[in-house]
Amino acid sequence: EDLIGKEIRNSHGRVIGRIEDAKIEPRGEEYVITHFMVAPAERLHRIRRFLGELPTIRALRIGKEPELKPLPWEWFDLSDPARPVLTTDAGSGT
Repeated sequence: EDLIGKEIRNSHGRVIGRIEDAKIEPRGEEYVITHFMVAPAERLHRIRRFLGELPTIRALRIGKEPELKPLPWEWFDLSDPARPVLTTDAGSGT
């Protein structure tokens, strides 16, 4: 939960998205993260998402659903949890 909302950078240091959620599956008696759900980094996307949370906008069904991409946890360098880094270009759009 400490990673939710953190900006994700690519290997060149450019912000490419934000961790919005995680997919978790049971493995025996433990739960493991299999994917991080990543939202685009653009401000317009965040503004639309915020507006979509307002009750009036939701009631009118005007808000836009977040476009989240599931990326495997193995693609992330989490050695510094405050600055997660995507170690592959697969999710960065580059």
